[in-house]
Amino acid sequence: MSEATTLAPRVFRDEDERAWSLQARMHNRLCGLITSMGGFNRHLRAPRLFVEGAELTGVHLWQDRSAPKPGSYHIGGYGFVPFESRIRVLGETLERYAGHAVVAEGRLPVTIASHTEMVRRGEPVLEAEAFAFFERTQLSRKDFLYQAFDPAAPMGWIRVPSLTDDTEAMVPAQQFLLGYLPAAEEPWLVSAVTTGTAAHTSPTAALSGALHELVQIDTAVGHWHGTMTSVLIEPDHRLGALQAFINRHYQGTVAPEFHYLPNPDLPGFTVACLLRSRAGVVPAVSVGLGSGSSLQRAVYRSLLETVGVQALANWSFFQAQLDAADGKLAAGEERLDTMFDLESNVGYYASPEGAQKVEERFARSVRLPANDLPADDARSSREIVREVVDAFRRTGKRLYWNDLTSPDIRDLGFTVMRVWSPDTLSLPLPSAPPAAHRRFAGYGGFVNPLPHPYP
Repeated sequence: MSEATTLAPRVFRDEDERAWSLQARMHNRLCGLITSMGGFNRHLRAPRLFVEGAELTGVHLWQDRSAPKPGSYHIGGYGFVPFESRIRVLGETLERYAGHAVVAEGRLPVTIASHTEMVRRGEPVLEAEAFAFFERTQLSRKDFLYQAFDPAAPMGWIRVPSLTDDTEAMVPAQQFLLGYLPAAEEPWLVSAVTTGTAAHTSPTAALSGALHELVQIDTAVGHWHGTMTSVLIEPDHRLGALQAFINRHYQGTVAPEFHYLPNPDLPGFTVACLLRSRAGVVPAVSVGLGSGSSLQRAVYRSLLETVGVQALANWSFFQAQLDAADGKLAAGEERLDTMFDLESNVGYYASPEGAQKVEERFARSVRLPANDLPADDARSSREIVREVVDAFRRTGKRLYWNDLTSPDIRDLGFTVMRVWSPDTLSLPLPSAPPAAHRRFAGYGGFVNPLPHPYP
């Protein structure tokens, strides 16, 4: 007689239910990773969209700092259905939290020593030339945030493994860790950002997302400040489903415009979406980014991000008008030297004056049908990760990583991966582009000093 077969029940839950369940575990005013959530109202003729934001729990207390102003962590979600916006808010919260929690937990011990001392000890530190970010004219500007690298000055270093080989390196904690606060005697070289950080229920998917974002920002910053020409995408059958979707949602409004931004030597698609308003309406233009191994997916992601940027642009533009009325906003061209956050630039480019500069930069483009662009990579996430890592190795770029997943994030079923390279461009504060970075050689040199338009 054969043994009875035991059937293990599998319960399938729809997307909205999964998002609400995750939110219930993360959102609490007293002890949640999210202390508050909210959404933006759209105007009557706008496409049916969902734009949400959230406030992160008090990670500033780990650093004994004052509470930041609302919205400082740039946690936002956007989509055409509730699940898209909600899951993005929750995922970005985990990314921001992980960058601070790993410091508070001490999982990556920090060594304080000068670069000279580290070299003398035989530690695998990066060469001094890797810390040349700014030109002398930038460093000499009044109220410029950063200082020049000093090999004799003490700095915080952490040990991280390489993705391209079996080595490790000691890298500046202030560049790798979002939650690291440089000591008073430590020169502030550049701000850490979440570029290259991703959260996902699958570790491989998290690593893939982090790598795509790293390449995306390198491409976008290199394009904006360099001489590379973008490709204005002409929709064809390759983007047929997405174009039908856009026609349905943007009927009677100004249709979004998509530019493919080529990377000199790294794979994947990076797409910039330009979303314009009708003449005389603010924001005049908003710019968002999307990336991935599929062109249609990268285009759609860029559209979603631009929806969120447009909402931020509305708020930032009117905040700038209030600041100008109170005498808090620098006048004329001086304003372009004082954008040391990732909001004031978005508000500036929402104005007709700023929008014209965006139009001029993206006018340097060629038109191509979508079908003439590189083919999609339909392989698995694991194979795509291997291809990106191999591209870094082939082109002589270093690539470091770490798993930032904290116990509470793991308990939620997520993994947070962080990747970083000293040989690619990270997202700078708008008025502090790293004009001396060696990577700009791949983009025709640093020629455009204007603040970038990305949040």
